[in-house]
Amino acid sequence: MSIRRFLTFTFVCGIFLMLTMSNVYGQTLALVNKDDVEIWDELDDTKEIIATVDEDEELEVIGTKDECYIVLLDDDNKGYVLKEDLNIKSMSAVSTGDRVNIRVEPNTSCKVLGQVNRNDSLTVTGKTGSWYKINYNNQEAYIFGDYVKILDDDVVPVSYKEEVKVSSYNGNADEIIAYAKNFIGTPYRYGGTDLNRGVDCSGFTQQVMKNFGISLSRSSSTQANDGYYVAKSDLQPGDLVFFDTSGPNNGAISHVGLYIGNNSIIHAECSRGVTISSLSETYYATRYVKACRVLK
Repeated sequence: MSIRRFLTFTFVCGIFLMLTMSNVYGQTLALVNKDDVEIWDELDDTKEIIATVDEDEELEVIGTKDECYIVLLDDDNKGYVLKEDLNIKSMSAVSTGDRVNIRVEPNTSCKVLGQVNRNDSLTVTGKTGSWYKINYNNQEAYIFGDYVKILDDDVVPVSYKEEVKVSSYNGNADEIIAYAKNFIGTPYRYGGTDLNRGVDCSGFTQQVMKNFGISLSRSSSTQANDGYYVAKSDLQPGDLVFFDTSGPNNGAISHVGLYIGNNSIIHAECSRGVTISSLSETYYATRYVKACRVLK
């Protein structure tokens, strides 16, 4: 893997200087995702190729412009690369608060992995809603965005972007909720997907949504990736709400319900079958993990 046509030596030297002289925060590293990627000197009609790079080469991104990343070649040179040709690997940042919790999921109800203090270094790898995904002690974790100082938020990749499935249903969520309420009292049945004879929690949400042409994954843990993350304070009717009901709340998703408004969900509960519960109930309040939106 070598940079060709220009800056072969100066690029390598520049990268070395860059790594030893960069600011505490702001360094963004990206990997080239294919061979023969062009780096241009400008973005207008006079642009010229000043370097080409191959798959898995690492570049430092220093900004964005239109459909391109601005990359650093050496102390005096920069270039432009199409965003689609690079995958952001990480961005250095710092904490702006003391005793800031690091969590296993992007919400305040899940397990705390540890804490960071003001000016502690962070390695950001993505963003989900108002939370940054970070590498914390060699594992994926989350920190609330208000406590992070980062150079260019537009560069940070959105977590789960490629995994998100959002329906094209343009109807009213009230129609879905009214339909779901028709099955209150249907017994709980593990693995069940029959809205009249028996359903489990994810079978219930899957089959209710299916009636409106909305495709969901089969299990509660996979349904958690079928939409965009939303904060608990931003819940809207039709959102899916997820819980850890396997014991102490460690952020492992094992239950799902459909948010119907008024701080309530309709769901298939083991003891009562399809029923309505309040998110304020201690059991669900302490086991809340996250919510996602599958409706446009």
